[in-house]
Amino acid sequence: MKKQLHVAARALLAAQRWILFICCALVVIGLFAQVILRYVLGTTILGLNELILIPTIWMYFIGASYASAEGTHISADILQVYLRSNRAKVVVRTIVSTISLAVGLILSWWACLYIQHSLDRPGTTPVFGLPLIIVQVAVIVGFILMTFYTAVELYRTIAQLKSDKSATLPNSVANYKTEG
Repeated sequence: MKKQLHVAARALLAAQRWILFICCALVVIGLFAQVILRYVLGTTILGLNELILIPTIWMYFIGASYASAEGTHISADILQVYLRSNRAKVVVRTIVSTISLAVGLILSWWACLYIQHSLDRPGTTPVFGLPLIIVQVAVIVGFILMTFYTAVELYRTIAQLKSDKSATLPNSVANYKTEG
């Protein structure tokens, strides 16, 4: 069962990397086309900005969740520098993970309410008439993934406290690559 969870976690991270790659490529292609059209050909495509915005928002939220999984998100953990005991560092990380999980659950719930509101009152993009839900789903997917990765980190820190090991924890959920 543990090996299957590691395989699933690696697959989820791989899917996120592909989504990020595709979104980055679409944004670059769209911006390149916009520059060429505007400054070389002297014209523009109406609505190109709204087409670029869709992968940009997906890239933002999937990128945030991927950074959460990798442990490369921005954090202000200056207290970790001053603590000498590894156990104290793990206790602080457990507290931070608990608070982060609570915030993540709240934000995920709000994202659910946002999607529900969007389904009740569907909107479309101004030029192409694309359903706004395409963009709005990125919010809930991103928050749910970030909350999931925070829960995994909390589980690891609690397991670390229970085992009473003095070794430091791995930096990220992405260590699934090297485990098992």
